[in-house]
Amino acid sequence: MNMYRLMGRVLLTLPMVAMPMQAEASLDLLARITKTKDIRVAERVFIDKNIRIAVTLRQRYDGAAEADSVSNQLNEFNDVRGNIQGPVPRNPSYGINRHASIVRSINRNEGIVGVNQDVGNMVNQGNVVAAALTRTPRSVTNSQAEADQVNRFNNVIQLERIRVVNGQIQGDPDRSATINASVNFNSGVVGVNQNSGNMNNQLNKLALAVGPGSHVALSEAALGQVNTRNRVLEQETYRIDLISNSASNNSGIVGVNQSSGNMNNQASVVSMAVLTSTVKLTTP
Repeated sequence: MNMYRLMGRVLLTLPMVAMPMQAEASLDLLARITKTKDIRVAERVFIDKNIRIAVTLRQRYDGAAEADSVSNQLNEFNDVRGNIQGPVPRNPSYGINRHASIVRSINRNEGIVGVNQDVGNMVNQGNVVAAALTRTPRSVTNSQAEADQVNRFNNVIQLERIRVVNGQIQGDPDRSATINASVNFNSGVVGVNQNSGNMNNQLNKLALAVGPGSHVALSEAALGQVNTRNRVLEQETYRIDLISNSASNNSGIVGVNQSSGNMNNQASVVSMAVLTSTVKLTTP
């Protein structure tokens, strides 16, 4: 048998012989299958929850206690310059020496205590307390405390020479703020500010409204602090900030701010409205 492939057709030629006919054929098949599968999953989940609670209380009150405290502290367009010239002396005394220390102080007090200590330049410090009290059986108490502190457009330049021997700095620090064994075992409201730097704002404030028989107590506190467009150039300055064995075992409200740097805003702001309520349980 001879086989020819012409134009995709298979042609078979068989001899004409008078015999039983038997035919055989051979076929080659080439198949190419291309399968492309593209799966895309897009899922978007949106959950919106809006809860609005509006309470309207219509009640006749016989009294109210309201305490408001507002403070503003601003440091701007200030300039501090300090430096030493010439070679480092054998026993150097630094060009700027400022030290603020509170040692074994502000202990075992009762009531309202405010302390400010500063040896720096252009520093705002404050302790503000606003209190209101009502004993009217039906009353409303409200307290608000707001503070705003701004440091801007200030400039500090301090160039120092530090003497180092065997990896240890010799001499006293340029600036140090130390609170040691202090502000302990007090009861009430205590505010302490300590600073040995420049252009710092420090504040402790409290707004307190108390109504033992009040039905409504509202309280609000706000604080704004800004540091912008200031410039500090310091070289080899040596500072120490230390609080040790202090601000312990107190009862009440205690605020402590300490700084030996430049252009810092520090604040402790508390707003509190207090009421008392009585719950009675009865059984049949």
